[in-house]
Amino acid sequence: MQDVIFKYAVVDIGANSVRMNIYDIDKRDGSFTVCAFARSMLGLAAYVKNGALDGDGQGKLFTVMREFLARANSYPCDKFSAFATASLRGLSNSEKIRRDIKTGLGIDVEIISGETEASYDHAAICSRFPDAQKGVLIDMGGGSTEIVLFEKEKVTAMASLPIGCVMLMKKFTACSKKDPFPNKRELSAIRGYVKNTLAAHPEFQNVGGSAYLIGGTARAAAKLHTALFDGGTLSDGYDFSGADLKKIADTAFRDIREDGGKWIREIVPDRVTSVIPGIAAYEQIMEYMGLDRFVMSTAGVREGYLIEYLKKNFPQRTPES
Repeated sequence: MQDVIFKYAVVDIGANSVRMNIYDIDKRDGSFTVCAFARSMLGLAAYVKNGALDGDGQGKLFTVMREFLARANSYPCDKFSAFATASLRGLSNSEKIRRDIKTGLGIDVEIISGETEASYDHAAICSRFPDAQKGVLIDMGGGSTEIVLFEKEKVTAMASLPIGCVMLMKKFTACSKKDPFPNKRELSAIRGYVKNTLAAHPEFQNVGGSAYLIGGTARAAAKLHTALFDGGTLSDGYDFSGADLKKIADTAFRDIREDGGKWIREIVPDRVTSVIPGIAAYEQIMEYMGLDRFVMSTAGVREGYLIEYLKKNFPQRTPES
């Protein structure tokens, strides 16, 4: 059986986290499953100074990539690929970072555009939810948010917006690990910025319906929902209403005011500095787009990247089992 399995490690270098999935691909039909994964909450966006990733951030990224490569080689994997999204996109020293990683580790890091990221997200949603006939997908990362409107496998509108949970935290708040929560004035600034950013995209206004959510902020919101409503096990396809999102936000903001954020720290300890800016942004997106329901997807840009590879190398690919 081993001879028919192709192991492929895919690393996604995001502005908030760096993640690696190792996939088992069946050479006979191209079907795939995740056999292992790794994550580092590196928070690269916090190391960006004057449009460049500082030396500390570069060193930490190199260390994480070396560790991920060693883990992939221990299986061993047949192929190792890495791509970066808003973490390196547009930085003045992104090419130097790529060269250093290539020279030191032999890894080619591909920096993908926001539009490409959105197309990968769409491919992943179509694969994971084949019955989705029409909808919206929203992928909020640390540095950007990709929004796609689709009907079946056709994209009707897409955009990559400069809205990210870490970016919002850095730009509009004085949050730190010691004091991780924005105040009322800072939250108002975040909401105003998101509202103004969305206003430049009338194609998204009042589209209504449900949205598929991708990314760590979505998972954090879903975790808060399960804690607040005893929603059961968090899994792919977990859904909640727009009204519930408002209740999650209100509960989180009250927790900050009255209890120092104890509830948030207990439920999402790895995202205390970014979850509140992210949820505030989601509220504005929901209001602008007229959304009434959210569906969480564990599939996202990594799966879309893999699917694109499979199309080129395994043309008889069948949906993921």
